[in-house]
Amino acid sequence: MKGFEVIDVHVHLARTIEEESNSWIVPGRRACDRWATPERVVSYMDSNDISKIVFLVLMPRQFRGPLAEKATLTELDEDQRQRKKKEIGEQIASSIREFNKWGCEVGRRFPRVNPFICVSNDLGDAEAMVQEVVLRAKQGAKGVKLHPGMFCFSPDDEELLPMYKKCQELGLPVLADSGPWPHSHVLTTYPLFYQIPQPHIDYGEPKNFARVLEAFPRLTLILAHLGSAWWDERIELAEKYPNVYFDTAQGFSAPDRIPVVPHRSLAEEDSVRVMRKIGVERIMFGTDSPAITPQPQLEQLLRLSLSDEEKRMILAENAKRILHI
Repeated sequence: MKGFEVIDVHVHLARTIEEESNSWIVPGRRACDRWATPERVVSYMDSNDISKIVFLVLMPRQFRGPLAEKATLTELDEDQRQRKKKEIGEQIASSIREFNKWGCEVGRRFPRVNPFICVSNDLGDAEAMVQEVVLRAKQGAKGVKLHPGMFCFSPDDEELLPMYKKCQELGLPVLADSGPWPHSHVLTTYPLFYQIPQPHIDYGEPKNFARVLEAFPRLTLILAHLGSAWWDERIELAEKYPNVYFDTAQGFSAPDRIPVVPHRSLAEEDSVRVMRKIGVERIMFGTDSPAITPQPQLEQLLRLSLSDEEKRMILAENAKRILHI
């Protein structure tokens, strides 16, 4: 968009077009319209006037079988759960390390693509998570991506605290999914091979990050999906902790936009009030593309009753300052 630089802080990539097609099943999308591979993403950025992206490393959908099994472990007794968790974790850890290594390589090849590596407790104990962060930081990682819901862990678990401390020491920001998981669009538009386990735990609920923000006041923590459920909890966290930030990935509910998470999603008509209450300087533009189409989200933000300066901050300037990119 002329007049506004755009940085998208919430993008996912795949290694090949085939992997992209299998991971993000968008009915009617042609192979020639797919862009979420290293070889195509820069051309996509150029054609859409996007100066930089943050590439959040996650296992593609077709590699998440062990995660589906992990989600059912709450039904087991403690001994069985721990034994099975370790067994499944070894499979998941191997994939995480493989994709983290690849993500850092992509970042080195394409300087406008800023990789955030994936971290979960499947990597092993606290020291193993710290070692992964240190190794990938040396390889060019610009931050850490957490997905508590997908990987079934509480973000304030004791074993994760040394990892946050190391990120604080290294100046690495942490961007975490903070919406319900699995949520509606995942279960319907992009079908998975498992159902929501019962009893269901919303690991990524914003309030679960309070202990982390309290313990590490110099850690930059970005909670994704401002317009998702629990937006009121995000306001409460922002009022108490100056080191928490937000992205707009997936947009806001509106008559022309079916909300990704219908339950208690933030309406477009209320979004400006909420953003100003949090502080526009703490909010960054993100899309969660290619799963969620980016252009309608950009158009939605541009039509909000924000000043040009506020739009400029959200679309690029805040990301430069907060993420040092």
